[in-house]
Amino acid sequence: MVLDLADAEDLAHDFFSHALEREWLGRYDAAKGRFRTFLRSILQAYASTAHESANRLKRGGHLTAVSIDSTQLSTDAGVDRLFEQEWVRSVMTIALERLRLQCEQAGRDATYAVFLAHDVDGADAEPPLRYAEIAARFDVPVTQVANYLHWARTRFRGHIIDTLRALTATEAEFREEARALLGRDVT
Repeated sequence: MVLDLADAEDLAHDFFSHALEREWLGRYDAAKGRFRTFLRSILQAYASTAHESANRLKRGGHLTAVSIDSTQLSTDAGVDRLFEQEWVRSVMTIALERLRLQCEQAGRDATYAVFLAHDVDGADAEPPLRYAEIAARFDVPVTQVANYLHWARTRFRGHIIDTLRALTATEAEFREEARALLGRDVT
């Protein structure tokens, strides 16, 4: 099932409304697995039911036969990969917003702008952005770009860790998620 952004946002909103109303999240048992695996399974079940309801036709009206060979069925591996990508994106988005707020409160708007230009917007630039280009864009010395990036990267990593701690139920789950996301153990 592929949804456009507005439909996906509606589905997510409906899911969380139902989950909170019916206290689905209270059923989570850390001994049985990771929280995000639990969340993914109930989200998948909810989305499947919502999809079936939305596409249900009354008394077979206007059905068209389609060969199963011509349809594109999603695989569990594809769904898992997409869920993993969205998990990472959401953790990074939360951490980036926390960094933005920290920079704003500390009067470090230039630091955030340099970090955003170099490490976020310029992350995939070919060729990679040089510190001198960033320095010229923000009218700061090249050495200051390095200082800004060091400060912001350190805080950003801390926000990622704090976000993971908030989203995981156990220390073991936190360590596993941190290792998967950051590529190493976190202290």
